[in-house]
Amino acid sequence: MLNRSRRLTVALTTTVLMITGLAVSASAAPPTCAKVNPESGQCEITIDVPTTRPVNDADPGSGSGSTGPACVGYAGREVPCTDPFYGTWSNGLQCYLRRLDPQPPPSDEIWAGNYPRGAVYLCGDPGNSANPIIWLPQPPEAAMSPEQAARIVVRRMDLRAADIGIVPEDRPGSIGAVGAPVYMWTARGPATFGPTSLTGSAGGVTITATARVARIVWTMGDGATVTCRTPGTPYDDRYGFTPSPDCGHRYTRTSAGQPDNAYPITATSFWVVDWTGPGGSAGQITLDLASRTSIQVGELQALVTR
Repeated sequence: MLNRSRRLTVALTTTVLMITGLAVSASAAPPTCAKVNPESGQCEITIDVPTTRPVNDADPGSGSGSTGPACVGYAGREVPCTDPFYGTWSNGLQCYLRRLDPQPPPSDEIWAGNYPRGAVYLCGDPGNSANPIIWLPQPPEAAMSPEQAARIVVRRMDLRAADIGIVPEDRPGSIGAVGAPVYMWTARGPATFGPTSLTGSAGGVTITATARVARIVWTMGDGATVTCRTPGTPYDDRYGFTPSPDCGHRYTRTSAGQPDNAYPITATSFWVVDWTGPGGSAGQITLDLASRTSIQVGELQALVTR
């Protein structure tokens, strides 16, 4: 959020808000009566409102941003961002905004000569007995929900698909054998298996997210799938023909006839991200990220000597 303030106007510079009823909440900048309409007796006032930079949900944003709650009322208290009757909260105007339906007629002085530009809103608060009617040049920004903020924070975590390790290896001259154990694994990094945590903010909503891989599903190219709930065990020569203790496979036929005479292999990591936000909000986001490789499998030939 930008720290400077500006006046809310037709062109978002200096303007007049036509208000009926009492004043806005005490936590907004104090209103000053510029003039009284001699016909209606209404006071035309100008108020300073903070400018909020909109945050696009498709844009991961930058840095940690504000650490405050999404919607803040008098004395910094957190308020619900929406009200079923009053509408959507505005931090700048310190009230809920609901577009009047129907709108006042074009002759109504609330338009202050601006009709048909903009719209007239109720500036309401359940805690106030009087709720002004105001004209705004453009629709108010919708408050960002904790779930929207959580998705932005999760994108900043840079979670990745498996960093595949496999024996036989995907390199020239490396050929496995029918019936021999195949070892599959991924690097045990925070970005490739977890757990990893990040606290960050988007749109003024602070989120703490913790991510982990629940399982990796390996499709082996021969019609088999293998589900591994651990990163897997890297192969070592001393293991010989001992099968992998937690993530392995055996082929029953060669890869001859496959594209490039190799089995295509896909490792899909199923990430689970638990997040918490302001006001007890919480949820879970899942991501499926895939890596690919291929291996060749042949047959062992017995050599008989006499």
